[in-house]
Amino acid sequence: MQPIVKWAGGKRRFAQQISKLLGNNFNNYYEPFIGGGAILLYMEPRNAKCSDINVELINLYNIVKNHPEELIVELQKYIDKNNSHDYLQIRNIDRQPIEFSRLTEIERAARFMYLNHTCFNGIWRVNQNGQNNVPFGRYVNPKILAADEIRDVSKYFNDYNVSFEVNDYRVVANRAQAGDVVYFDPPYDVEEGQNGFVGYTASGFNQNNQRELKELCDLLVQRGVTVGISNSNTRFIRELYGNDPYNFYELHSELKVRRTIGAKSESRREVTELFIIGRLQR
Repeated sequence: MQPIVKWAGGKRRFAQQISKLLGNNFNNYYEPFIGGGAILLYMEPRNAKCSDINVELINLYNIVKNHPEELIVELQKYIDKNNSHDYLQIRNIDRQPIEFSRLTEIERAARFMYLNHTCFNGIWRVNQNGQNNVPFGRYVNPKILAADEIRDVSKYFNDYNVSFEVNDYRVVANRAQAGDVVYFDPPYDVEEGQNGFVGYTASGFNQNNQRELKELCDLLVQRGVTVGISNSNTRFIRELYGNDPYNFYELHSELKVRRTIGAKSESRREVTELFIIGRLQR
């Protein structure tokens, strides 16, 4: 099953590798940085607890689960709005608090999905005021209305025990017990001089946050939880997780990249990411 949203740093191209490394011998699946949900939708666990601090993203998933047909109807209003004028008008609604507060949860979910499929590179980036500031993507035929995909994902969410909530990753992951698995896909570490995406939230995610995540992973592993962590292959991350019970795996994939925001041409480059597994050694 494929994600219904595009997501910067999404794991669609690594889903098979990560799924194999995590295995399927677990009770409950937790994903506290759900993002595009590529691993969740590839593995399709029967019991999954997912969260994110992005209110609009979690609202979308809950609407997909509970009101898929109403969302599809609402999205039909956006199919002829793939132009920069309409995009900016719709994006800037969050700069008008009264107008934004009048949107229903279904209308907010449709707006989020429209912006996601028409913005540049599927990025969700906000300024310090929490306002989306991603430019128009200039795609020829973006899939704004993905009715079949919405129905398929909604069926999975309802056939199995899959839940979504807005919450801090530490709160949600701490519920995991022995025999569970937690997959973390946090904002990545960025080495000095690298161009990294760090604007997912207004507050960012720095190296102190990475250390806090590692401390939580240590506690979970000691509890008997299997943890998987995706991150960039930097010296800092390798040193942070450089001791037992963590094992490193380098994942490789080819990525098609648009070179500039306005460019029509594309290039390809190989992407290497670090995947870390922590398990209690018996």
